[in-house]
Amino acid sequence: MTDTEKAIIEGLAAGCEEAYKYIYNTHYQALCMFAAQYVPDDFMAETIVGDVIFHIWQNRQTLTITQSLRNYLLTAVKNRCLNYLEFQHRQQALINHTTEKLNERQLNYEAQTEYPLTALLEKELDVKITRALNKLPQQTRHIFLLSRFSNLKYQEIAQQTGTSVDVVKYHIKSALARLRDELKEYLITILVLFSLFL
Repeated sequence: MTDTEKAIIEGLAAGCEEAYKYIYNTHYQALCMFAAQYVPDDFMAETIVGDVIFHIWQNRQTLTITQSLRNYLLTAVKNRCLNYLEFQHRQQALINHTTEKLNERQLNYEAQTEYPLTALLEKELDVKITRALNKLPQQTRHIFLLSRFSNLKYQEIAQQTGTSVDVVKYHIKSALARLRDELKEYLITILVLFSLFL
């Protein structure tokens, strides 16, 4: 440590503003360039250097510097930069975690499998659909099931049931109309309940 640095440190301890200004005038620009190697943001690098120098001034009466002032400042700026980067990393990790959870909830919304109420509604809906299908005339139910659950085309259903394509269309149209009528009140209830999750 040079005699000049000793004098500056002693001046800081005595509350000499000239010593404080000396640090700024002599080291500020170099420290900003040094901080910018860690923090890719010039404004934040300058802020960190300013905080370090101000911290030294605030704690001047209890400050203990055993190495050269320049090395002390470099170490302090480096540590402050690393602390800032660690904080940024934690913040980004928190943001990523929160975003991931929100995305999961958004995806789960369609199935709503995480809500006990949904599982209950799904079971009730299955029962309602089964009952509604059982109320259909046998031929209508058979044709509808072939269309919706066997994925057969109208022509294939007509061939399998020995009817025409027009007859197949009629039965499917009739089945859909009956199902809409049977399930309309239940579906309205579902829409109202699920709107609460939007």
